[in-house]
Amino acid sequence: MILLVSHDEDDHLAPMLAELARIGSESVVVDTAGLPASIAVAAEHGPGGDRRRLRLIDGTWLDLDRVGSGWWRRPLPPAPDPRIEDPAQASWAANETYEAMTGFWDALPVAWVSPPKAIETSMMKTWQLPAARSVGLEIPRTLVTSDPGEARAFVDRIGQGQVICKAFSATQEHWRETRRVGPAEYELLDRVALAPVIFQELVPAEVDVRVTVVGEEVFAAAIHSQELPYPLDFRMFLDWGAGVRMTATTLPDEVNDALLRLLKAAGLRYGAVDMRRTPDGRHVFLEVNPAGQWRFVEEVTGQPVTAAMARLLTDLDPFQP
Repeated sequence: MILLVSHDEDDHLAPMLAELARIGSESVVVDTAGLPASIAVAAEHGPGGDRRRLRLIDGTWLDLDRVGSGWWRRPLPPAPDPRIEDPAQASWAANETYEAMTGFWDALPVAWVSPPKAIETSMMKTWQLPAARSVGLEIPRTLVTSDPGEARAFVDRIGQGQVICKAFSATQEHWRETRRVGPAEYELLDRVALAPVIFQELVPAEVDVRVTVVGEEVFAAAIHSQELPYPLDFRMFLDWGAGVRMTATTLPDEVNDALLRLLKAAGLRYGAVDMRRTPDGRHVFLEVNPAGQWRFVEEVTGQPVTAAMARLLTDLDPFQP
């Protein structure tokens, strides 16, 4: 049994279910937003061992001992329980759910793609950059700071127009594009005192490269960002590939191997890596998203990432690290 911890709003779920069905793999979906009412947990521990089950939305119980592998795919937090009218009590109940489930998933004898704790750690940019450098990847000069003086000194050293700034997170509610630090942005650097900002040396690009790593399989796609009206951030033009030219490409062996070492060091079995290929052929690491999207690349380039993920989930041995 393959456990898919995801939700219907994720457009990667339906293609994954279809591919797993096509190859004859049994799977079940758990939407954590349903905890603790429509989905319930029952975990028993004692001298004789552990028994962990989930009551699914249809009322049936899933014995988690049946699960061999799991896909941890952007799960949603539990929704507020409408039966609790008092906000303080509702907050307390939500925290009780969090306390009950924290560690629950990682403790299961399941081969995760990828372990929730590993995803949480490796999402942090302040972890990624030194880890990438340690496995031999080239990284740009970077400063993370909430001190305006440090920000100005960094920009002064590299030069206005040669530094970009970007946010740590990108959500629909709070989205920020990558921006070049010019005179107007330089005048606003006092605002970094409100929240830390990532400042980074601008890496000249021939193309941006999205590298999707699934187990030991590596799919690299060249994103022709320099053809766009705003070449600093191709995400502004993504509508499942509309308006952004992408082509399958390959990586030098040493870059390919370094990326596999990075994911192994992070404890990840999947990662969506953003890099830049410079005009002189260097590959510069920017970041890795341990739960990043791949469908927008797959639909344009034809790279069979969904099939690779289904095979990985089907073939994983839960007793292997």
